[in-house]
Amino acid sequence: MAVDIKAELTRPPALILTALAALGWVLFALSSWSATSAQKAQRLQIADLTAKSERLSTDLNNQLAATGALADLQAKVSATREELTRVSQTRNDVQQELSAAQRSLQSVKRELGDADRNLQTQAQKLNELQTNSESAQAQSSDQQVAPSSRRGRRWSRRGRRSVSISR
Repeated sequence: MAVDIKAELTRPPALILTALAALGWVLFALSSWSATSAQKAQRLQIADLTAKSERLSTDLNNQLAATGALADLQAKVSATREELTRVSQTRNDVQQELSAAQRSLQSVKRELGDADRNLQTQAQKLNELQTNSESAQAQSSDQQVAPSSRRGRRWSRRGRRSVSISR
């Protein structure tokens, strides 16, 4: 039995089945192409997301390192502020000691000036007393010395007794 293909294709159920088979193959080809295209797009998207994930991971690590560095800097700033407070307190203490020492120095300078003036006054009084004493001795020598008592003594040109000679 020989099948006449030409006659079979002219029948409506055979035509419908042939059209459906052809349509099925076309849809299969389109579906395969579309799936391949979608897989390619997904692969590109996965690669892009992987790259973004790596960048974000790197950024996170950098930020964590910066946060650690920031915490270190904040600790250093805190320590520096404490040191500044201690140094300021020490400076204030030293300034108070300095002002007390300056007041003491001024007092000592005043006392030294007073003592110097007092010393000068005392020196002047001493000079006056020595001069007065020498004058008084000279006057008393002149009054006590008689012509007879001059024999045993030698007189200097000023009229004062310089050497006593016993005879």
